[in-house]
Amino acid sequence: MRSIHVMRKWLAYTIAILVGSLLELVGYAARIVGYNDPWFSTGWILQYAIITFAPVFMSAALYVCIGRIADFIGRGLFNIKPRLYSWVFIPSDFLALVVQGAGGAISVTESVTATGVTPGAAIVIAGLTFQVTSLTIFFILFGAVLWPSSIWYPKSSGLSIYHAKRLRTFVICIIISILLIIGRSAFRVAELSQGVRGSLVHDELLFIIFDSFPIAIATAIMVTVHPVFMLQTEQHKKSNSQEMELLSGHPAGEGCRASTA
Repeated sequence: MRSIHVMRKWLAYTIAILVGSLLELVGYAARIVGYNDPWFSTGWILQYAIITFAPVFMSAALYVCIGRIADFIGRGLFNIKPRLYSWVFIPSDFLALVVQGAGGAISVTESVTATGVTPGAAIVIAGLTFQVTSLTIFFILFGAVLWPSSIWYPKSSGLSIYHAKRLRTFVICIIISILLIIGRSAFRVAELSQGVRGSLVHDELLFIIFDSFPIAIATAIMVTVHPVFMLQTEQHKKSNSQEMELLSGHPAGEGCRASTA
């Protein structure tokens, strides 16, 4: 029963990765078809729109993690309530998705022979820029939660080596995934800023290196180190108040109050 409860707790994380991955597969399949058949306009539209906004779902999954981690190891330097991370960043992710989707829809009606940045592309760029900004702020706040935690030096604090290692591995993988998605989104901003006739848009090797690889690696990491396995220490939070104190750096009673606030 406990394992089922834990799996349901991370259902939003799982669904976000699944939806993002399926969209990426559809987008890359359409790009391959378009590569073999340049006159396949539907494929061009699909890959242009879907590949652009699919990573929004990946970042949404990452946003779910920080609140749960902060709930366990403490609020960090800024003392932000754990649930606020989801309340703020998931809506911002949705807004980025809506803006990029609107830009993609407008781009469908625009001529692919147009020079410069078209209105549709400009809207997509705005959505991507907002996403990069949101992810960067998230990355800073995530670091502020991790910095004062004792997961980095469990031996000196007396923290359980097993739990600390799993949690440390998980947060390092999350950090890598965040940086990969930020880098990929920044590349797409640069690519779209040149317009559909720019050099970056037609450089398939750069697209693979700075778009396909980062998303594939980030997705593989997020699936491999799924929090349902890596954050099993959450199940022991109430029964092991001493370990909570070592993780967060606060007295056990204070840590519990922080997590339930």
